[in-house]
Amino acid sequence: MSASNSIFSGIDFFSSNDLSRVKFKDGFVCPNCDNNSGFIYHDDSVSICPIKTSISLYNSANIPARFSKCRNTTLDNGSWEIRERSIQDALEYSVKYIKEYPSLTPPFFIGSPGLGKTHLSVSIISQLTLSLGVKCLFKQFRDLIADIKDLYIKNDSEKDYIDNFSNYKVLVIDDLGSTRMSEWETSILDTIIATRYNANLHTIFSSNLSFLGSKTYKQTKEDMILDYKIGERNLSRIFEMCQMIELKGDDYRKKNFKK
Repeated sequence: MSASNSIFSGIDFFSSNDLSRVKFKDGFVCPNCDNNSGFIYHDDSVSICPIKTSISLYNSANIPARFSKCRNTTLDNGSWEIRERSIQDALEYSVKYIKEYPSLTPPFFIGSPGLGKTHLSVSIISQLTLSLGVKCLFKQFRDLIADIKDLYIKNDSEKDYIDNFSNYKVLVIDDLGSTRMSEWETSILDTIIATRYNANLHTIFSSNLSFLGSKTYKQTKEDMILDYKIGERNLSRIFEMCQMIELKGDDYRKKNFKK
């Protein structure tokens, strides 16, 4: 039995250190490996169990505990509600991206807060890790910048930190442009984008900022426009790396708000 066919029925989701984790359900017997050991013994060799590998990949993907409900794009999508057409289009592209991975260009979700951009990004990498065994990483842009600042305090290598991203087939950079975007921050982003661009690795972005020429999600303030915030060179590469998907609608988090 393959990991994709059995994984969701055999695991439980839980939280640890503010991150989402999965483990075998009590009483679950892996159909592949001996005694849930993670190893498959052959006559003359030993291989790693694909289900155990998928679990390890999910647990190392850095998915926040809040988004543990976003388990995949089709089966259990965290109570996703059908809303405006652009939001439904984003969901449909996410489903197609998984189905055709790695042939299809990864999405860049753009729109105001509360439309499901992070929800979709996490759903994609949850399914990639658990069903397809793809090594993925979720990183909020603000946290990424904070990590690099901490490196200077610890006297660790910025290059090693950035190079480590190349170990992931799919990287999610959530909330792109959410910081002040100093010249230094822009240069860090340039390095990460260039590295993944040159290696032809998939990067999924999301942002509350718009871009010049937007047809759906328009902004007028310069600090809300990606071209000015992250630089034209970075944005140009992203346009080639990603499928730009603009979402428009009401903030899902405010749906139950009553005046």
